[in-house]
Amino acid sequence: MNFQAKALVAALLAGTATLASAQSSSVTIFGVLDVGVQRLTNGNKTLNLESIDGLQTSRIGFRGREDLGGGLSASFHLEGAIGPDVGSGGDWRRRATVSVASKDAGELRLGRDYTPTFWNISKFNAFGTNGVGAASNLVYGFDGASSTAKTVIRSDNSVGYFLPDNLGGVYGQAMVAAGEGSTGRYVGARLGWAGNGLDVALGVSETTNTAAGAKFKVVNLGGSYTVGALKLLGLVHNSKQTTREQKNLVIGAHYALGSGIVRASFVNAQSRNSANGEDYTGKLFALGYVHNLSKRTSLYSTISQVNNSKTGRFLIPGGSAIALGDDSRGIEAGIYHSF
Repeated sequence: MNFQAKALVAALLAGTATLASAQSSSVTIFGVLDVGVQRLTNGNKTLNLESIDGLQTSRIGFRGREDLGGGLSASFHLEGAIGPDVGSGGDWRRRATVSVASKDAGELRLGRDYTPTFWNISKFNAFGTNGVGAASNLVYGFDGASSTAKTVIRSDNSVGYFLPDNLGGVYGQAMVAAGEGSTGRYVGARLGWAGNGLDVALGVSETTNTAAGAKFKVVNLGGSYTVGALKLLGLVHNSKQTTREQKNLVIGAHYALGSGIVRASFVNAQSRNSANGEDYTGKLFALGYVHNLSKRTSLYSTISQVNNSKTGRFLIPGGSAIALGDDSRGIEAGIYHSF
């Protein structure tokens, strides 16, 4: 074989190897099973039940990534909630997205996804958004009653952009969503910085309701600071729609203790409606412990109390309805396993 032929064969082999590397892909099956027991007391009514999602939401999902070469990649993510207590589930309502990403330019993501302002609610709370101690029990609400707007957590029909990971600790995302169906048109963004034990982020959003054109607006600022075994967390959250406004203050902490974590949280909610002059207030106190048996399996327990003003109706979801001014209490213990 002459020199030209050898060079041609070497070039073809190199090209084939590069193409194989560029087209490498992976698919992962993942999930969470979280089941426990709860005792909920709302007013003078008590309910005992087998509960789910006390530590994290039970789910099953599929995600995949393909290396396109040159720092580019394509990904998909399908994730659905399941109810292990009764064997329910089977859709992809938690997340269904496809994306293209560049190491230097960031990620473009389309589909049903979490809203930017939700991440501050979830990330900067000692109990996240799960269980009887979750700050979301008081954050998701108006007029002193717990409820969830359709774009507080996720949005359908979204187009999202995420900053790349090489910006010296700066991170962020932006999202727009078409006003299809009953979800409403959504515009939101989040910008943060993390480093040296500190993590802080600002989020803003606006949803235009398709029915009446009223705008649901959210602004929140959250942060955490870790020093040794102690992690402090805080969140200021404000939401408005027409005559209604709610302000939330959340303070919490994690303390690593052996193989576990002690969790504590205080949440204050003040909701006003200028249409009727009412002022609704609720306060949540929560204390819990998570014992890690391994990286994937944990035991947990939590106790919490919601105190309402005379017109407040905040409660821990899952129990009976309460009258104005009634308090709400919850105790739970459960097992968490991820795969």
